[in-house]
Amino acid sequence: MPALIDAFDWATTPLGPKRDWSPALSITYDMMMGMGFAASVMWGPERTLLYNGAYIPLLGQKHPSALGRPLDQVWHEVWDDLRPLTERALAGETVFLEDLPLTMVRNGYSEDTCWVLSYSPVRDGDAIVGILNIAIETTERVRGEQHRQMLVDECGHRVKNTLALVQAVARSTLSGVDRDVLERFDERLNAIARTQQTLDEKAWNGGDLGEIVREAVGNLVRRPVSISGPSVHLSPRVAQTVALIIHELTTNAFKHGALAKPGGRVSVDWRLDEGELVLTWIEGGGAPAHPPLKTGFGVKLLARGLLGCGGADFRYGVEGFSATFTAPASRLTDS
Repeated sequence: MPALIDAFDWATTPLGPKRDWSPALSITYDMMMGMGFAASVMWGPERTLLYNGAYIPLLGQKHPSALGRPLDQVWHEVWDDLRPLTERALAGETVFLEDLPLTMVRNGYSEDTCWVLSYSPVRDGDAIVGILNIAIETTERVRGEQHRQMLVDECGHRVKNTLALVQAVARSTLSGVDRDVLERFDERLNAIARTQQTLDEKAWNGGDLGEIVREAVGNLVRRPVSISGPSVHLSPRVAQTVALIIHELTTNAFKHGALAKPGGRVSVDWRLDEGELVLTWIEGGGAPAHPPLKTGFGVKLLARGLLGCGGADFRYGVEGFSATFTAPASRLTDS
């Protein structure tokens, strides 16, 4: 590329012969040519284009005819998109855009592309005389992310349909079962569905503990509940378990715990203590709590803890029920 630039007849451009370039242009040129990133310089009022070797693949068939031409001619098909950026840079602003979509024609056909662009004003004394552009094409990454999101949305849609089908089959099959049992089943299935929606929105990267707790409590409780703790990331599997546990605790508090009385209160807090998550559920202002007389699904669910392998401690006091769940923080993101 340096040889091509040296051989180019710059006298035919507004820049003039290369030996007569200003110190500002010469320094900017040397800096651009020493970059590993694709870089170009737009110089003067005409925005005359120079570029380094790494920039050639971005031009496609526009190279080498793009050299020494005004930017609006080289990228005429996207000039309406680029013009505001150049104007901002020439006004003294450093412009940075991430994943900018541009429909370009660089190999004889139209392409939908995406770019990270950085436009920096170049000064000669107090005057802005050019723009240094660093460009990174992100088309393949963006397409990959869009495809991944499509698959996540499709999976989420199918899971929701499956949950709805399970619910319908259960209602039909268990039509003769006690209504309270059926309602509990529906509530737990709906808790899974709500957590599924939260995880779908995060593209199944997991969820924040605080968000999961607030979602699980907020779907059932209309009165204020104290919820506090640091940001803790959970894997999708752990998030599902936490949602079911909080839903179970909330339901129990409504039926025979603190939330069964107008003055009852509930607090949920968690902390990280020497590599361990400690989550506490405390009820107060309700009826005295007593251990359950039978071990049903709800009791087994709570006893399995946050990771499904224990770490749960229950207390039945005069003021109400309380529980503490512990789990190694390193395992909260296990898939």
